Amino acid sequence: MRTIEETRKQLAQSEQQQKEQTRKLEAARRKIRKTRRKLAQKERQRDQRGVRTPGSEDLTSTRKAESRIEVGALPDFLILGTEKGGTTFLYWTLCQHPYVEPAAEKELHFFDTRKWFKRDVGWYRSQFPAPAWRDGQKVITGEASPYYLFHPSSPRRASVILPDAKLIALLRNPVDRAYSAYNHKVAAGQEPLSFEEALAEEERRTAGELEKMLADERYYSRSFRIYAYRSRGIYVDQIQRWHKHFTPDQLLVLRSEDLFADPVGTVGTVHEFLDLPKGDTNITSPTKKRNRRTFQPMAPATRQRLEQFFEPHNQRLYEYLGVDFDW
Repeated sequence: MRTIEETRKQLAQSEQQQKEQTRKLEAARRKIRKTRRKLAQKERQRDQRGVRTPGSEDLTSTRKAESRIEVGALPDFLILGTEKGGTTFLYWTLCQHPYVEPAAEKELHFFDTRKWFKRDVGWYRSQFPAPAWRDGQKVITGEASPYYLFHPSSPRRASVILPDAKLIALLRNPVDRAYSAYNHKVAAGQEPLSFEEALAEEERRTAGELEKMLADERYYSRSFRIYAYRSRGIYVDQIQRWHKHFTPDQLLVLRSEDLFADPVGTVGTVHEFLDLPKGDTNITSPTKKRNRRTFQPMAPATRQRLEQFFEPHNQRLYEYLGVDFDW
């Protein structure tokens, strides 16, 4: 059995490895975004001149009369989450593949915010590159919004627009995920409480919010999104919601810990799932370490209580998926 100190060191090492792997992609991400902005600007200029491109049909029946010109492809894949599970690193690593093009932004949040009501499918399409083939291979595109996995209405909404999409869920040890999310929110100025206080207040903060969201899809719950430290780690309920609208073979479920420990192998699994040609996945450590942020280890008693809380939910997940994640 691992000692508490060994567990702390392993957690700290995993956190640092994830940060380093993510930082090394910053330059590539900025370059990709710059290119996408230029392409979007050119497409808008073409639209203004009245040029209609392939795939420009308006898919929203309620707005067909608007005759809006659409230039982008709908995404082939969605990375659903989980929050603090490595979605940013996975997404930008996938976008390095020669047959993957990124969206205008990694997180579009079309299916988990009021954008669903305020903007039609045409806006969503415009965030992606136009359909293309390269060397006889279809070029695919996608996005990664880590709230999709947890938002109760996202599965149904996504199934309406993207019934054939491939879905990827990264699941991290829920104890580590909760503490990482807490520290992220502290750094963002969203959480004034200690971790133990935040856990104690979670039920009060989120009481009735899920019911309100289910009763009125236009209702936005900041508390449900920010303060659900434990609830976000009950993965089995979230996976089952997505399986109600998508077939199991459309959803690839991976352990975040496997991505952190073996990024090349895990990304290769995703390439195979997305039917991408095999190729080298070049992942190297950054030459310059920036924005290093550390936080105090979780109190052992707090970790023990969380492990006890998640144990039955983890067992349900293992039984449902037929895989033991060893959390």
